Amino acid sequence: MNETRTIEIKQNILAANDAAADAFRAELAGKGTFFVDVMASPGAGKTTLLLALSEELRKNASMGVIEADLESFVDSQKIKAAGLDAVQLETHGVCHVEMNMVRKAWDAFRGRAYDYLFLENIGNLVCPADFDTGAHCRVLLLSVPEGYDKVYKYPPIFSIVDALVVTKTDYLPMNPDFDMEVLKQQARALNPDIRIFETCARTGEGVPELAAWLADRKAEACER
Repeated sequence: MNETRTIEIKQNILAANDAAADAFRAELAGKGTFFVDVMASPGAGKTTLLLALSEELRKNASMGVIEADLESFVDSQKIKAAGLDAVQLETHGVCHVEMNMVRKAWDAFRGRAYDYLFLENIGNLVCPADFDTGAHCRVLLLSVPEGYDKVYKYPPIFSIVDALVVTKTDYLPMNPDFDMEVLKQQARALNPDIRIFETCARTGEGVPELAAWLADRKAEACER
């Protein structure tokens, strides 16, 4: 009687990425640079929120932005037009950002120092949740037009972020089905420590509070 034995070997295929991310995180913290990974679906308002945040943060700090897209320089041009330093990261079909991409983008800043570095990740609620980009803080945007019922549809990304930023709150009167309280309950049931901000980049609602929270997180993460 022949006996067949199956030996299953599991290996973390992301181990190298995670190790590089830890090293990058420590490197930036030592330089006083706080790195924020901003994630959302397409059209949630990532670039617009970053521009609004820059108005708050640049009162006392410097800021650089890595803009990640499959193709094009549309968003990085908007960031540069506002007087911010930006590097465009084109993934050419890859649906997420990996640590080696972040490193190349950071090197493209050519040694310039920033108090804050932001990554505008690929518009996607699935793949980016699996990849550590070396950020000190991960923020997820959800716009009012998208609806409030995304938590249970995309639980991985809601479970790993530090903050949920509800954007485009000026659309609430036009979307009476959007239940803010249910959204908050669902998000906190999945991620009890998540911070939730209600914002409108065009009116400025909630942006100072988000900026102040990021400043507090920076003070905790960075050495200077």
